[in-house]
Amino acid sequence: MAKQRQTEVLQVPMAPMIDVVFQLLIYFVLTFREEIPEAHLAVNLPSPDSRPPTPDVKPPQLLELTILPGEVQIQGRSHSWQSVQETLAYLGKIDDQQTVIIKTSIMARTEEVVRVLDLCKAAGLSKLNLVTLR
Repeated sequence: MAKQRQTEVLQVPMAPMIDVVFQLLIYFVLTFREEIPEAHLAVNLPSPDSRPPTPDVKPPQLLELTILPGEVQIQGRSHSWQSVQETLAYLGKIDDQQTVIIKTSIMARTEEVVRVLDLCKAAGLSKLNLVTLR
């Protein structure tokens, strides 16, 4: 007679596994933080103690210089180099933080652009923006 092998069935204890699953579930439920979608937006809010601006303060105005071949314009009106120098010197004395936008044509000579930049520097204007026109 042949010996019959008896198969042994191993019982896996389920109670400890269920305990571990519930502990993990409780851990993840307690440590979960819902992400606030607005937290990733760059929003500059006023501080609570800031006062509204006074109405007599004027917003800064832009000074627009246009350099065309052989011509310089201030706010769209043609001026001589002497007039440009006097105007920039006067505006520099009034407000040296004034923003100056220099629009230059691609046909304008480099010397004219450099001259305008030098006049702005001599007038004490430092907020300069240079734009090329087509």
